[in-house]
Amino acid sequence: MTSSPLQPTRRRAITIMAAAAAGALAGGPARSSADYEWRGIAMGADARILFNGIERDSARAAIELVETEISRLEDALSLFRQNSELCRLNRDGYLPSPGADLRRALRLALDTAAASGGSFDPTVQVLWEAHVDWFTASPDAGPPPEPLVAQARRAVDWRRITMEADTISLGAGQRVTLNGLGQGYVTDRIADLLAGRGLRHVLVDLGEQRAIDARLDGAPWRIARQGQPPIHLQRGALATSEGDGCVLGAGGAAHHLFDPRSGRSAACWRTVSVHHRSAAVADALSTAFYVASADEIAALLPRFPGTIVWARDRADADRRWISGAVSGVVLPQA
Repeated sequence: MTSSPLQPTRRRAITIMAAAAAGALAGGPARSSADYEWRGIAMGADARILFNGIERDSARAAIELVETEISRLEDALSLFRQNSELCRLNRDGYLPSPGADLRRALRLALDTAAASGGSFDPTVQVLWEAHVDWFTASPDAGPPPEPLVAQARRAVDWRRITMEADTISLGAGQRVTLNGLGQGYVTDRIADLLAGRGLRHVLVDLGEQRAIDARLDGAPWRIARQGQPPIHLQRGALATSEGDGCVLGAGGAAHHLFDPRSGRSAACWRTVSVHHRSAAVADALSTAFYVASADEIAALLPRFPGTIVWARDRADADRRWISGAVSGVVLPQA
């Protein structure tokens, strides 16, 4: 089957790998005699899970459950499945009898929007569509003109989403994306599923990373970051937002991380990484903080205890903020 951005081909397999190979894929040296790795696609992105200290049959049985769960979650949350709950909500403007996962993910999105003062907003999908339409028509053009952006921004306001007991409704012209936290949400669900089966020494990487626990011998998982020291993850989650990861226009005139307040691609940072016990929260905060200034991050972070933020600005200077007690991560040098 020919793959496309809307219908990614699913090629999933679990393979036994030599310890050196698996260690290299995790960004670190070999730590055990054998590791298992699963690779696939989740929420439209490349995905993998690394297992340490597990028998082959147990790994295969776990992966069967993982694949079923990812498919179920995509039926609720994905913009890549035309009949998902989220796509039906965007198409019709309302959704009767929404499932529990869509309700939980959207509630987290709205709570994050409120706590961040709107720097995170799930209704920015209209801005994405306006930019894609603009660059599709004029690939070599600069950013969209202000009147076009202003028109799209009229639909950007998380406060116009209504969640009732049995219905979700959008405001006029609104469409929702959960790309700002969806990968993290699915990562959490898969990690919880595996932990519920008694698996501990696992790194789930579905676009964002979550370690259920360290490797069998206690060594952390090394999470590589381009041009920056790796982060040693023992437990908890790490999420990174980077505008250069999805540029728009032939000359890269814009990218996909829009500031809901201006309607323009955010320009403060090259990358923002967040550690939190929850991958969904880390994912949402990395999105919110990417569009925030350093002063705004410092002001907002106390609202999210147990969080670390690393940011690299456009001059390649690094900043770090910590809120409350944190555990499960070895801090690289600032």
